[in-house]
Amino acid sequence: MGASDATLLKYNDMLNKKWDVILSRAPNGRLPTLGAKPLPNDKSIQHYPIPNSPLVIRIWDSGMEQYGQYCFDFFDLVNDIAVNAPDDYKIWHIPYPGQLTYGEHLVSWEAAMHVTTVPVGEEKYSAQEGSWLVLTRSNATPLGFQIPFRPRSMVRMDFAEPHAAIP
Repeated sequence: MGASDATLLKYNDMLNKKWDVILSRAPNGRLPTLGAKPLPNDKSIQHYPIPNSPLVIRIWDSGMEQYGQYCFDFFDLVNDIAVNAPDDYKIWHIPYPGQLTYGEHLVSWEAAMHVTTVPVGEEKYSAQEGSWLVLTRSNATPLGFQIPFRPRSMVRMDFAEPHAAIP
């Protein structure tokens, strides 16, 4: 069973056709991948301008909805390309009630995996929906920003409201 030298092209063609079918069913012709950089037409892309910088903090879905997270990176709007964080840029969690963060430094996925050489524009971060973060950089005021919340569909319900002391 399997391909021989005589049937290799036939088997290769069959395998290619199977993958063509799989990819044709995938959204945007791409297999679902966690953490992938967004396509230019990705409707989930949002960004925060960084004052006095050509860079923005770009945020996108990245297939992380089931984990309640978004990915983000640094993006050069002038040259329309993703860039790695400049050496003096650091991201920190801002402690917030209900979030399991303690003001620690947030590292990129690549740094967390001990990757020493990250190709230009490939660095990325992720954070939980609703997280408050702060960007620090040399000679600049810290910039706070929030990771968005995704809209949730909810059943119709009444919400209780707190009242003052019990009479």
